[in-house]
Amino acid sequence: MQNLYQLYNIFLKQMTLKYLHRAVLLLLWVLAFSSCLNSSESEFEFSHDAQIYSFSMESKKDTTKVLPGVKFTIDQLNNLIFNQDSLPYLFDVDSISLKVSGKTSYSFSKIVINLQNGDSTYLWNGEDSVAFKRLESIETTAEDGITTRKYRIKVNIHQQNPNLLNWSRITQNHLIGPVESQKSILHEGKFITYYKSGDMIKASTSPSTNGKEWTPVTVSGLPATIRVNTLLSATNGNTSTIYALDADSTVYSSTDGLIWNRINSGYPVVAIYGILPSLSGEMAVLTAINDEGILKFALTNDFVSFSLKEALPADDTFPVADFTSTSMENPAVHSAKYIILAGGKEKNNIANNKLWIIQEKEGKITLLSETSTVPLQVSQLFVYDAKVYLMTYETGKNRLYYSERYGLDWISAGTEQELPDTFTGRIGASVITDSNNFIWIFGGESGAQVPIADVWRGRLNKLAK
Repeated sequence: MQNLYQLYNIFLKQMTLKYLHRAVLLLLWVLAFSSCLNSSESEFEFSHDAQIYSFSMESKKDTTKVLPGVKFTIDQLNNLIFNQDSLPYLFDVDSISLKVSGKTSYSFSKIVINLQNGDSTYLWNGEDSVAFKRLESIETTAEDGITTRKYRIKVNIHQQNPNLLNWSRITQNHLIGPVESQKSILHEGKFITYYKSGDMIKASTSPSTNGKEWTPVTVSGLPATIRVNTLLSATNGNTSTIYALDADSTVYSSTDGLIWNRINSGYPVVAIYGILPSLSGEMAVLTAINDEGILKFALTNDFVSFSLKEALPADDTFPVADFTSTSMENPAVHSAKYIILAGGKEKNNIANNKLWIIQEKEGKITLLSETSTVPLQVSQLFVYDAKVYLMTYETGKNRLYYSERYGLDWISAGTEQELPDTFTGRIGASVITDSNNFIWIFGGESGAQVPIADVWRGRLNKLAK
C-alpha cells in the first residue's frame, strides 16, 4: 500500500513539472509577442502628406467625351486645381465622377467635399457622384488623421463662343480717289495700299497694329502699267523686298515700298505665284517665265537668277493671271509645304475653275488639281486658324469657306463666322492675316465695279490673346 502511495506522488510531481514547463513557455511567448507589438507601434509612423497628386473627372452625361481628356493643373503653392484649356462653350453636365489620388493609394484617411453656397459639406466615399457646377473645394486628411489640405476647384469653361468671328470696320475711306485698282500688303510692320489713280500709282500706309490712321506717301519709279494685283512682299535673310510685275513681263522691286527700280531679269516673267515653302527652309518665289516661247515654272529669290523647272501643263489649263494664291505650311506634317492657287485665267484667257496645290518635291514642281464645288473666280485665299480659307463672291455677297484638306474640299464657315450685313459685297479685295490672329480685309470693288476703300478686321474668339 505504501508503495502505491509513493508511485502516485512521483507521477503527480512529473505531471506538475510538465504543465509548469508548458505554462512557462506560454508566458515567455506572450511576453515576446507583446514586446514585438510595442516595438512595431513605436517604430511605425503614419504619413503627414495630404497633397493631391492627380485629379480628373468624367460624366455619363458627357456625350462628347470631353472631360476624360481635360488636363487639370494642381497648384500646390496656392492650393488650387484648375484646367488651363477651357471646356467648350456652354458645356454642362449635372454630375461628375471624380478621381482623386495622393502619393499612394492609402494617402488619405478621409476626403471632404464642399459645395458652393455653403449649404453642403460632406464626407466623400470616393465613389458617389458630385454636383458639377457646385463643386467648390476638396479637403483631404492625411494618414495621420491630423494633417489636412484644402484645394479650391476652378473649372474653366469658354464664356464666349470660341468659333465666333467678330468683325468690325476699322475705317471707311483710307484712299484719296479716284481709285481704279488696288492691292494691300503687309511689309516691314506696316500696311501699304497701292492703287492706280489715273496715270499714277499712289499709296497709303498705316502701322500694322492700327489700320485706322493712314498716311499718303509718294511712290517713285513704278510705272502706271504695273499689274497691281501681282504685288508681293518676300523676305530673304534679313531683307524684305516688294516685287511687282509690269504688263510687259518686267519686274520692279523696292525695299522701302516707296522707291522702285526695274530688275534686269534673265527671262520675261509671266506670273508671280507666291512664296513656295521648301524643306530646306530657304525662301523662294515661284514664277512662270517664258523660255523661248515655252512657259516654265521657275524659282528665284531675287528675280535676277532663276532655277528653271518643269513646263506648265501642256493643255494650257494652268492660270497665269488674276488668280488668288496663298502659302501653306502644316507644322504637324514636315512635308506639307504648298502654294494653293485658285481662280484666275489660263494662257488663252479662259477662266480657271480648278484649285491647284503646288509643291516642290525632290527638286521638281508637282501639281494636284481639283474642280471646286464653290465659286473660285474673283475669290480670295488665305490661311487662318491652321486652315485654308476662301472668301467667295456669290449673288452680291461674300461668303467664307474653310478647308482642312488644303482646299480639296470646302466647308461653309456658317453663321458664326459670316461677314456682317454692313459689309459691302466685293471682288478684288486684299485679305491679310497677322501675328495677332486678325483677318484684315482691304477695299476691292463692288459687283458694279464701284471702288471700295474701307478696312475691316475680324478675329475668332478662341484666338484672342
